[in-house]
Amino acid sequence: MAGPAAPFAVSGRIATVSGAADAQALLIRDGRIAEVGDRRIAEQAAAVGLEVHDAGDRLVLPGFVDPHIHLRHLAVGRGRGVDCRFPGCKTISDVLDALHTGLKQVPEGGWLIGYGNLFFDQKIADRRVPTRAELDSVTGTVPAVLHMGGHASVLNTPALQLAGVERFLNGAAGGWGAPVVETDAAGRPTGLVAEIDPMLPIPAAEPDAVADYLAQTYHELFTRYGVTAFGEMIESAGAAVELDRLLASGRIAARGTAYLMVPAAMPLEAGIGWVTTRAADGPHPLRVAGIKMFADGGYSSRNAASRTPYVADHAPRPGYRGRLNLAYPDIRAAIGATRSAGLQLAVHTNGTAAQDEVIAAVLGSGDPAAGPPVRVEHLGNLLGAAQDVAGWRRAGVRPVLQPAFLHNFMGDFVPMLLGDAGSVGRLALRTILDQGVIPAASSDVGLGAETGQSSPLFGIYCCLSRIGYWGRAIEPHEAISFGEALRLFTLEAARALGLEREIGSLEPGKQADLVVLDRDPRASADDVKAAQVDAVYLAGEEVFRRTDGD
Repeated sequence: MAGPAAPFAVSGRIATVSGAADAQALLIRDGRIAEVGDRRIAEQAAAVGLEVHDAGDRLVLPGFVDPHIHLRHLAVGRGRGVDCRFPGCKTISDVLDALHTGLKQVPEGGWLIGYGNLFFDQKIADRRVPTRAELDSVTGTVPAVLHMGGHASVLNTPALQLAGVERFLNGAAGGWGAPVVETDAAGRPTGLVAEIDPMLPIPAAEPDAVADYLAQTYHELFTRYGVTAFGEMIESAGAAVELDRLLASGRIAARGTAYLMVPAAMPLEAGIGWVTTRAADGPHPLRVAGIKMFADGGYSSRNAASRTPYVADHAPRPGYRGRLNLAYPDIRAAIGATRSAGLQLAVHTNGTAAQDEVIAAVLGSGDPAAGPPVRVEHLGNLLGAAQDVAGWRRAGVRPVLQPAFLHNFMGDFVPMLLGDAGSVGRLALRTILDQGVIPAASSDVGLGAETGQSSPLFGIYCCLSRIGYWGRAIEPHEAISFGEALRLFTLEAARALGLEREIGSLEPGKQADLVVLDRDPRASADDVKAAQVDAVYLAGEEVFRRTDGD
């Protein structure tokens, strides 16, 4: 990036997220906020010849922070994959047609890659996933995979053979959660697998193509929605190098932090060694803050670890409660190892039983303030009981939840899996905030995410409207205000990354990361849904301005 822009002022309606009332103007110098206050700041700036950016009645916000994304997973899959998501594809026949068209673009030795949404089997009209035989009807010679979000996929026969899925039936570990390989009555794989996507032998994309995919995807799905800082869940050391280059060149205009996913990238001990060695080498454009682990899998793959049993139609056996990938001793060991290295630990916990293991392990590991707070990903998407929040507070953990998931699947599809236990406590934000815990919000966007899921404004809309996938109101008493929701996507999201002193609010001394909306949307949830980002500034430099084509 170029050096800081010349000093300038911004005037208008400015939501500072500092606990104070709206400001009317701010002064930016050397890429940071120098002053925040009333209109006299803008008047004095104009008097000495500084440019004043007048936002009028539009709302000016801190740059949004998304502390949990899967950018590479999303960008590479999107760049070379076939979009089979509902509602673009409404039936399995539509999916097969889309894949057949995409087959023409597969290079020699490559895979045919398609992607659908989370809970794809419930969103398309057939109410099931395609079978291996149906994928074989598209091609019986080219390996083919249909990803359905980040957890479950369907493979055709050549892909099953190349992947060697039988090893997962014999106890091999999955990449994210506990592996699932569905078999028929004869013990043969049906094609449906889960939690093994990192192990699929899909040929790597060309480095130049990967760089293009990453830069284009970040601009289209993050920068244009006002996201100026992100937390990437990286899949390899090489992925960190890719992002270093793109951040340093400005092709990705953002502040990047990463968490290394283990054991998908490498074993825990090796991962800690890699992170600490990288930090000792000197500052990098991509800051690596810690380690990401998976205590369970996903609801879409039916292996989120729950306190209560899954309903019979979605359980492989009576009393099934999902599958723990990490239990108390494993998490205690990971907490000890990361604390000793001065690194933050982030643990994926979709289900309430997985969350119990993490909270107990933190409380059993001595003073929670002895190291960086443990991030508990997805904590609060489903609140098992109101009294759980007191345990989170004692443990001092950082909940990172996903408001858009309420719309995408938590509202309508988790009750289908868990019955009554999944019908209450969905994104219980009013309850959580009233008990003194303020979570961070993220998109957790990856391949197969819903259109618009990467927009923080859509996440804020979900906090206010609480509308599920099929248009029904979901526990409306848990709604929160715009101001409360905005904080989750800015200051608290920055806190989850350990950057709350630098970004997340508009205060003197902080980085001048700004978003200008096309309106002040605070009057209603519908206004929030309709709002668009007019301009984005990173360290005082304009990195996005909406045009008629956006």
